[in-house]
Amino acid sequence: MIEKLEILHEKLSTKTKTIILVLALFFLLSFVFVYLRYLDTKNFTQEAQKFYVDRIHSVYTETLKRTEDFYRNRGFANLNSFGIAKALVNQNKERLVELSLFRWNVLKRENPYLSSMAFYTPEGKRLAYLGSHAPAKIALSEKKHGFWMDTKLWYRVIVPWKKGGYLVFEIDPKFFLAEISQLTGLEAMMVVDKNRPISLEGSSIENLFKASLDEQKSLKSLFNYNNFLYATHQIKQDTVNNKSFKVLFFQDITASKQRLNDAIFESVIIVMILGVVVFVALHVGFEVLIRRIEELNATLEKRVVSEIQKRMANEAVAREKEQMLIHQSKLASMGEMIGNIAHQWRQPLTQLGTLLIGIELLYERGKLTSKTLHEKIRESEGLIAFMSNTIDDFRNFFASDKQKASFDVCQSVKNAISIMDSALKNNNIDCEFTCKDEIFTYGYANEIAQVFLNLLANAKDVLLERKVLNPKIEIDVTQESDKIIITICDNGGGVKVEPIEKIFEPYVSTKHASSGTGIGLYMSKIIIEKHSFGQLLVKNDQKGACFTILLPTP
Repeated sequence: MIEKLEILHEKLSTKTKTIILVLALFFLLSFVFVYLRYLDTKNFTQEAQKFYVDRIHSVYTETLKRTEDFYRNRGFANLNSFGIAKALVNQNKERLVELSLFRWNVLKRENPYLSSMAFYTPEGKRLAYLGSHAPAKIALSEKKHGFWMDTKLWYRVIVPWKKGGYLVFEIDPKFFLAEISQLTGLEAMMVVDKNRPISLEGSSIENLFKASLDEQKSLKSLFNYNNFLYATHQIKQDTVNNKSFKVLFFQDITASKQRLNDAIFESVIIVMILGVVVFVALHVGFEVLIRRIEELNATLEKRVVSEIQKRMANEAVAREKEQMLIHQSKLASMGEMIGNIAHQWRQPLTQLGTLLIGIELLYERGKLTSKTLHEKIRESEGLIAFMSNTIDDFRNFFASDKQKASFDVCQSVKNAISIMDSALKNNNIDCEFTCKDEIFTYGYANEIAQVFLNLLANAKDVLLERKVLNPKIEIDVTQESDKIIITICDNGGGVKVEPIEKIFEPYVSTKHASSGTGIGLYMSKIIIEKHSFGQLLVKNDQKGACFTILLPTP
């Protein structure tokens, strides 16, 4: 498969590949456009459906509340009428019917769906009723407003009268369907179970209900009926005696669905027309464009080759200069090393000379014994061994590292101090070193040790050149989270170069021309920042210069 694609890639021209790419991007963006148009229309349709459902819920809830308030008020009005409350307390059935008959007729005319108006004792036993249906007894748990179920579904409004009993209105649930139809113009139905739907007479909603059931007799959220698309909405309701039913509404969403289809169709037609226009424009315009691009590419290739050659030449010059600086740095380090060896050897050489003179004097006076000669030879051998070890220490210190390794920074600083120890002591320079624990980093140990040695040598030279009273060098090594901090400070009065960062540039030196080359700090910065991925910083404090080395933790 990959080979076929490569062959096809080689056969197609730049123009063809570019047209294919642009058309692919165009159709991708077109798909996004169509999809966004679809989502926008769909959201509008869903908002309309949500508004429809919210409206039905609002009308239904308001009808329940209004019905409850209306019949509670009518019930209290009836109980407050002359003689009715007394008859209820005395449980006079005939008197209750006689006195309530007029109000019953009025309420019945107002609401044909009012089934009964009944009076009950405080224990829930029926005394008398007007209408077609009233339960003989009301359970105490059912003495609240709402729907309830016996052989069929009813709505009950209970009006308590102090401790005398209750007045109960029973209403056919079709009343609420009629109210919803009158207020919204929409048909609804109540379903106790799938075999007992409740709807208004002459309503066609039962046909919709049958069409909304699937093979398992479950309600479908969307269904077709007589070439119309309907959405099913339902309000779940619980009865007072812990049974449930649903109020169903079927919304005709055919127009919304058609609007969605039309939006998609229009978008596709627009995309197809624009696609043809884009293709023609690409075909006509790309001939010139591709030719110019190819000419430009050829020119750019020549310029790139020329620029690469220039850069390679510049890099070669830069590498040559860097090698020269490194060589000069090595020569300077060698001079420092020879000077430090001279400091280390001065005292042993003096002692060795003294021993030889002593042997000569003893010999001339005839006092040189075999024992004395052997003692002087052993002392001489010790001094020579010390001088030999000094050479080994310097050679190991300046050896090139083959590879990176983990090493103790504190020990590396101690090694640098030991190399400079004689030079510092001979010039009465106090070197104070602080490092509480072993602190490890990862890199070239000898390279970093050479940086320490350079900074120490620079500090020593400045202190001697400026003839500082009580010369002192302070070295501190600490670790903070992910970095190691080494500070080397002196009391030599600070760096006089402005800006101070210029001290790290090659051939910039604060020493006398005969004492410094100006590449020690430059090479130190390269070692710390390029080879060890750290930082070398400098600042002046109240006493003198303070160099800070930041190294990463391993």
